[in-house]
Amino acid sequence: MTAPSRPAQVAAPRPRFHPGLAVLLACSLTLWLSTTAVAEATAPRIAEPALARLLGALTGIDGLLRSQEEVIREAAAEAAPGARIEVRGFPVRGAGLTRDEVLTGSPEAWRRTLLDQSAALLYRDGTRPLADGATAARFEAGGGAWALSLLGGRLHDWFVRLRWLPALATLVLITGVLATQGAVRRWRVLGLALAGGAAGPVMFALAGIAAARAFGGPPGTLSGEAATVVAILARGPLIEGGAVVLGGLALWWWARRPVEEDDLAARLAAARAERDARRRAAAGLPPEPRRPRD
Repeated sequence: MTAPSRPAQVAAPRPRFHPGLAVLLACSLTLWLSTTAVAEATAPRIAEPALARLLGALTGIDGLLRSQEEVIREAAAEAAPGARIEVRGFPVRGAGLTRDEVLTGSPEAWRRTLLDQSAALLYRDGTRPLADGATAARFEAGGGAWALSLLGGRLHDWFVRLRWLPALATLVLITGVLATQGAVRRWRVLGLALAGGAAGPVMFALAGIAAARAFGGPPGTLSGEAATVVAILARGPLIEGGAVVLGGLALWWWARRPVEEDDLAARLAAARAERDARRRAAAGLPPEPRRPRD
C-alpha cells in the first residue's frame, strides 16, 4: 500500500526585477548628496569665513590699509568716542571700524574686523552692500560680485528646501528596490546603487581639489585664496559621499557571501527540503524541481 500523495506545493511568485529602479536610485542619491553638499557649503559657519577669504583677495585690503593707516589713525584721534571710521576705497557699505578699534588695534586686527563684517553683510544681503564708485565697478567687472553671491544666504535657503525632494525620492526608490527583488539580490543591488550614486559627488569633490592644487597660487593672492576655499568646500561632500560609497560596497560584499554557510534559516530550509525529498522517494514520487536561487 502506497502512501497518499501530497499535493504539490505551489511556489510563491518571485518578485519582478526592475533594473531601472536601481539606476533611478543611484541618480536620486547623487542629487540628494549634491544638494545637501551645497546646502552645507553655503551655511553661515562655512560660507562666511570663505567669503572673508575671497574678499581679502578681491578688495586688496592689505595694501589699502597700509596706504591709509596714518589717515585712519588721525581720523580716529579727531573723532568723538564711539564714532565709526570709514575706510575710503573699501567697496562694502556698512563695514567700518570704531574709534576704539582703530586706536587700540593693529592693521591686522582692522583687516579681520572689516572682512568679518563684510562677509556677514554679503551673506545676509547679497551684493547690495557693495558701494558705488570706481573701486566697486572694478570689483563687479572682475566677477567678484557674482562669485560672492554663490555663497549667500539666499542660495543656502533655497538648497535647504530643495534637498528634501531627492531625499524623499531616494527613500521611495530604496523601498522599491527592496520590494521588487529577491531576498539576496536586493541587498547586492542596493549596495551597488548606493556606492554608484555617491561616487558622483566624491569624484566631483576630488576633481575640485585637484584643480585647486593645480591652479592655485600662493596664499594672499586671489587664486591662492580661491583654491583654499574650494578645498574647504569640497571636504564635506568628499567625507559624506565617501562614507556612503564605503557603506554601499560593504553591503554589496556582505550580500555576496554564500547564504547557506552563515544563515540559520537557509540551513533549516535545506534540512526541510532533504526531509521532503526522502519522503517523496519513499512514496515513489519524483523529486520536486529545484527552485532557482536569487
